[in-house]
Amino acid sequence: MSRPILFGAAENIVEVPLFAELGGYGPFRGRRNIGVRDPLWCRVLTFNDGDRRNMIVVTDMISSGQLECRLLRMELAEQFAMYPESIMFLATHTHSGACVHSCDVGYGEPNAEFLDNWRRTVKKTAAEAVRNEENCRALAGKAPIRKQLGSRRTTSEDKHTDPEIRFIKFVRQDGTVKALLHNHAMHGVVFGPQLLVSADWMGDANAKIKKRGLAEIPCFLYGTAGDINVIWTHKNPAERHLNLDWIGTSYVDDLEAALAGAEEIELGPCQAILKAVELPTEPVVAAEYRDIAEKLLKKLPSPFEKLLNFIHDRMIEMAVLADNGHDFRVIRDLQVLKMGDLSVAAVPGEPFLAVGEEIRAKSKAKFPLAVSVANGDAGYYPTREMFEQYPSIFDCDDFGAFGFYEVWFGPGLLRPKFKPCIVEFLTSTLLKMENEL
Repeated sequence: MSRPILFGAAENIVEVPLFAELGGYGPFRGRRNIGVRDPLWCRVLTFNDGDRRNMIVVTDMISSGQLECRLLRMELAEQFAMYPESIMFLATHTHSGACVHSCDVGYGEPNAEFLDNWRRTVKKTAAEAVRNEENCRALAGKAPIRKQLGSRRTTSEDKHTDPEIRFIKFVRQDGTVKALLHNHAMHGVVFGPQLLVSADWMGDANAKIKKRGLAEIPCFLYGTAGDINVIWTHKNPAERHLNLDWIGTSYVDDLEAALAGAEEIELGPCQAILKAVELPTEPVVAAEYRDIAEKLLKKLPSPFEKLLNFIHDRMIEMAVLADNGHDFRVIRDLQVLKMGDLSVAAVPGEPFLAVGEEIRAKSKAKFPLAVSVANGDAGYYPTREMFEQYPSIFDCDDFGAFGFYEVWFGPGLLRPKFKPCIVEFLTSTLLKMENEL
């Protein structure tokens, strides 16, 4: 039987203002919210061993801004007498939620009212989680995916997807399940580019977990799914809700079938480490970016005219920034929380599935998890294979193609291209951080 720790959990809906822009699905789509298909939730989990409290804040949105996370982390740390490095912010990466910060240029503008709603809801939910902390046991396990839900979105011949759901049940002394944490790697893009708010397949799965009485509070932690999309069986926008239903049903069926086989894990002591790290990037040479921009326009006319013009404009902007001495260093927060046997390694942005798999394989923790879109954004982190497939920006005529998009779309964030060692850098850094705890 695991050591008793105080575990807290709470959830609240984050209100999305009418006409707030919804992020995702391409540049300058102007997806202004006209209603709610299903609500966005903020969920907070707390772990208190008596000496230290760790906190995980999860919100249904495409990503959370690094600056906004840093500011709110300091406020929460002051309010609850916590170490700042013990507070982790995650997004579920739904592409049908409002934004608290800019992602790629034009892929969803931040909404000030939504940002205020988010900050207020996080504080309220964190306070509720802290107030209801109680002794709980933790039972962890893995649920095999029995019916394929996702597909590899790159051009690689390797079609491997995340084969399982990793989960933890938090059980009260009376046997009731207070919360169910579940972790899987697959994009939240089922609902499609509609004008309605939705927590996507992750929200549908959480709703089904509640409806079946599997837990009072379900909490999805987004895995390393940069190269994993969902299988769309219904592509007509009017039928996208059917995708949500079958994917959510299949996912929760698999999860429910494995719950009885969970094994107890220890949840104490609580430890944490957070580091601002410079990520390896290629130099930005203004003349090279202008040359690429000029060559892109020579490809017109093209069925990909909108994307060609978008990339051209961002290349010119990168060159202008370089001319003005802009500091292009990419410094992002990497974080690891440990709660006894449970370890959660967090990356901002969208690493490929391979990153999470390597972290879990090499972690010394009994039950390691890898999560992404955490504490901010930095775009995609492609594997060496993808860099080798696309050594030049002109190696693909379809400038929206997956694979190409992940390697060369840095200028969409006004960010330099990552070096091919980016995956090795991320995994080795996070594993070293975990070993420091």
